[in-house]
Amino acid sequence: MTRPGFYFCFCPDPNLLNRQIRKLLDSFDPGNWQIKTLWSDDPDLESKLGQALNLMDMMGSAKAVIVRRCEVLKDGFWTSVAPALKGFKPGIWPFFCLEGQWDKNKPKVPAVLAKQKFYRIAGEKEWIWQFPGITRQNLPRYVQKKAGELGLAFAPGVREKLAGMLPLDSHAVDQELSKFSLLVNKNERVEPGHLEAVEPEADIDIFALMRMVQQGGSVADVWRKIFKDQESGRDGLFPFLGLLLREARILWNLANDEPGKIYIHPKDRSEKTALARKLGREKTARLWTMILEAEMGVKSGNILPDQAMENLTADLYRLFKPV
Repeated sequence: MTRPGFYFCFCPDPNLLNRQIRKLLDSFDPGNWQIKTLWSDDPDLESKLGQALNLMDMMGSAKAVIVRRCEVLKDGFWTSVAPALKGFKPGIWPFFCLEGQWDKNKPKVPAVLAKQKFYRIAGEKEWIWQFPGITRQNLPRYVQKKAGELGLAFAPGVREKLAGMLPLDSHAVDQELSKFSLLVNKNERVEPGHLEAVEPEADIDIFALMRMVQQGGSVADVWRKIFKDQESGRDGLFPFLGLLLREARILWNLANDEPGKIYIHPKDRSEKTALARKLGREKTARLWTMILEAEMGVKSGNILPDQAMENLTADLYRLFKPV
């Protein structure tokens, strides 16, 4: 099987996106890929990408060049990258990730990208992967598949009940199912009582925090709740990141004048719209990077959860403080 010359991934779930890229890489040269990840908000993106796509590794190692959050790139980017995608480079495999929310069960393809010859070639050769992320419709299937990978069996009705309790985020679902691997002994089933271990969503109003920072107020009560959870042994970071990710998606849609794609409580709509317009697309996109930095810092072992929370706190103040 011939390796694709380049690849497009449309998925709003970073965990599923990373998993798909890893699956593709392993299908051609398992364990031998160097990963070079670039972000759309990097001011030097075009020069770094040009270098990554045109310079082979001196040691001859295969290199995967992954460009994240491509949905926010300006139209000129897709025209400028076209020359680098001409011809097949055996040691370089570019991936372009478009991670915006889907519209009517379809990914949103930038008009300029759709007109590019290299994108039409990707479609013809099936060098495109599309998945809407975790939805209420596909969550039960995802839980069943992931549980099978972990060797979990459920008592009648328990898996269905669990699916109704889980958030629409594959990373969070994976974490909750992993708990059952530790709780349930071999050859035992997950029983109704085990569902008590499912972590309830953090009851933190992310938008209230943003609003208080914007107004120059104190967020001591919000952070007191977070650190109290940490002191009691609960991991408050990842539930908090899940809520922050949800709020980032709302603000992103509002910043792009797409309010019909999301549900916003009527009492919050005008305030959130004003905040999204004040932040603009660039600052709103920065939220995604902050979330990823906190998550990957902890998962890689570089920092502890409480340190990641402190860094995230500082970043949020800088991002949302009054101008």
